[in-house]
Amino acid sequence: MALDHIAQAEEARGGGRRVFPRGRARWMTFAVAPLAVLLVAPTVTSAGASPASSSTAAPATTTYYAVGKPVCQPATAHRAQCYAMRRVEVKEGTPGARAYEVAAGARGGSSTIGPAGGLTPGDLGTAYGVTTTGGTGQTVAVVDAYNDPDINTDLQTFDSQYGLATCSTSNGCLTVLNETGGTTLPANDTTGWSVEETLDVEAVHSVCQGCNIILLEANSQSPADLATAVNTAATTLDATEISNSYGFPESTATTSDVAAYNHPGVVITASTGDDGYYDFDYLGEASPSPYNQDNFPAAFNTVIAVGGTSLYLSQTGTRQSETVWNDDGPKDYWEQNFGEPLGAGGGGCSTTISAQKWQTKLSVWSSTGCGTFRSEADIAADADYLTGLDIYDTYSCASGCISSGWITVGGTSLSSPIISSLFALAGGAQGVNYPALTLYGHLGSTSLYDVTTGGNGYCDGEGAAQCGDWNLAGDGILDCDYPKTGSTPSVGDRACDALKGYDGPTGVGTPQGLGAFAKTGPTAKIAGPKSVTPGTTETWTATTTDPFPAGTVTSYSWNWGDGTAATVTTTGKATHDYATGGVSETITLTVTDNYGAKGSGTYGVTVT
Repeated sequence: MALDHIAQAEEARGGGRRVFPRGRARWMTFAVAPLAVLLVAPTVTSAGASPASSSTAAPATTTYYAVGKPVCQPATAHRAQCYAMRRVEVKEGTPGARAYEVAAGARGGSSTIGPAGGLTPGDLGTAYGVTTTGGTGQTVAVVDAYNDPDINTDLQTFDSQYGLATCSTSNGCLTVLNETGGTTLPANDTTGWSVEETLDVEAVHSVCQGCNIILLEANSQSPADLATAVNTAATTLDATEISNSYGFPESTATTSDVAAYNHPGVVITASTGDDGYYDFDYLGEASPSPYNQDNFPAAFNTVIAVGGTSLYLSQTGTRQSETVWNDDGPKDYWEQNFGEPLGAGGGGCSTTISAQKWQTKLSVWSSTGCGTFRSEADIAADADYLTGLDIYDTYSCASGCISSGWITVGGTSLSSPIISSLFALAGGAQGVNYPALTLYGHLGSTSLYDVTTGGNGYCDGEGAAQCGDWNLAGDGILDCDYPKTGSTPSVGDRACDALKGYDGPTGVGTPQGLGAFAKTGPTAKIAGPKSVTPGTTETWTATTTDPFPAGTVTSYSWNWGDGTAATVTTTGKATHDYATGGVSETITLTVTDNYGAKGSGTYGVTVT
C-alpha cells in the first residue's frame, strides 16, 4: 500500500486554546484539544528527491514526500474554482508533507511508472478493470475556462509516451472550440486553468482511446460562461458525455445555472470539490461567506457527482485498496497549526436541491441526515494528488502557472473525467434520461468496489467517540458526526463517513469494470399454460424484480403475438383467449417501474 498516511499526528484529548489560520485567508481562535505528534519513520527514505529523477524500477521501500498545490489561482467572488491539485515534492519534515510511494505502489508486470512518478493510463485501466481502447462513436466534451495554446501538441507527446492511439486536431479526435462552439478561442490562460484542461483531456484519452474529445474553452471562469459551454456541448455539438472539473458555492447558483446542467439522455459528470465536507478546509466560515456549503454543479440532481478517493495499487498495478481521499482533519498536525489545507474530496447535503428518488428510497438514506435534499456524491474515483496521473503540460502562463512538462496531478478534477470516460466506454447514457439512476441500479453488485474506510469530514471517518464535536467550535458544520448544535451524536454520519453501501463521500462506490455503467431495469418472468385450446380463456402471471432503490413495477403490457391489441394491467396477471388453433405464439410482456425504466420477458404458447 502507498505510504501517504505514515506521517500523521494523532489527537490527545484535553483542554486549552490554540490559534488557527482560516485555511487560506485570515486567522481565527477557538477552543481545541492539544495535539501529540506521532511520526513513524519509513525504512528507506529519499528525502527531497524527485521520483522523476529515479529509475522506474525504484525499490518498493523508497519513500518520497510531497504536498498538494492547487493549480488554479483562488477564485474570486462569483467565479468557479478548478479542482486540479499538483503533487509537489518536498523534503521530509516540511510542514504538511505526506509520504508516498511512486505509482501508488505499482511495480513491474504490465504496469509502468509515469515520468514524474505518478499513475499511467495503463494503471487506470488495470486498477478499474477496463480495456481502454474502446469508445468508438462516443464524444466526450470537456468544459474549462480560457485557452491553452499547447493542448494539441502536449496531448500528442502524452500519447507517444504511453503508446496510446494518437489523438490530435488534425485527425479529428480532438476539437477545440469556444463556449458557443466557434473556432475563435478565448484569451490565453493566466490563472492555471491550462493545467486543468491538460489533465481533463489527457485523462479522458487515457481511459477512452476511441472517444472523440471536444474541449470547450469558456471566455472566463464565471458560472454563466461555463454554463453556456455545457449547453453548447449538449444541444449543438451532440456530446454524449460532458465532464466538469470545477465548482462554485451553492448560494451563488441561478435558475439558468440549474437549467444548463439539465440535459436528459446525456451523461454529465461534475467534481464534488477538493476541500472536504462543506468545504471544511476553510474552517466552515459562516454566512455570508461562500463556504460552509456544498458545491454546484455537483449538487444539481441532474448530474453525476463524482467524489474523490486515494487509490492504492498492488505491485502489478491492480487495485489493492481504495479509501476516501482526505489529508486534513484532526489527524493532520500541519493543517491545525499552520493552516495548510492539504485536500479532501468534497460533499455535503444541498439546502436547495431536492434529492432524486433513487437517493431518498435507499434503505440507509435516513443516516445521511440530508432529509429531502440532494447528497453528494453519486460515485467516486481516484483524486488524491499523491496517487495522481502523470500528465504532460508545457504551457506557462504569464502569472506563473505551474507547468514544467511531466507533472503528477490529482484532485476531483481527475475523478470526473475518469467516470465520464468509463460511461463512454460502456456506451453512454443508453437512453436513460438521468444516468445516475443506472449507478444506483448496480449498488451492492460486484461491478462496484464498496469504499468503507475514511471520510471527507473534519474527523476523517474517525467517528464521534474518537474525534469529538468540532461543530461546536463556532465555525459552522465541519463534520457529520454531530449536528451543528447540541452534544448528541448525529444519525447523519453517513453524509461524510465511508460506510457499507451508499455514503456521501463515495456514493455507490468506485468502478470494478464497466458493469456499473450498463443499462439496467426491471425484469419479468411469465408463468402459465404452455398449451391452450382455441376459444378458452386462460390466465398468465408474472413475477418481477427491480434493481433500483424501492423499485416497483407499476405497469404490465401483454402482447399476445396473435395480432390482437395488447392487454395493459397494473398487476402481474392477465387473461387471453386465442381464437385460432394450430399455431405457436410468443407472449411478450413489457413492464415499467416507478422510475420509468422498462424491462421485458417472453413466453412460448402452443394453440392446439
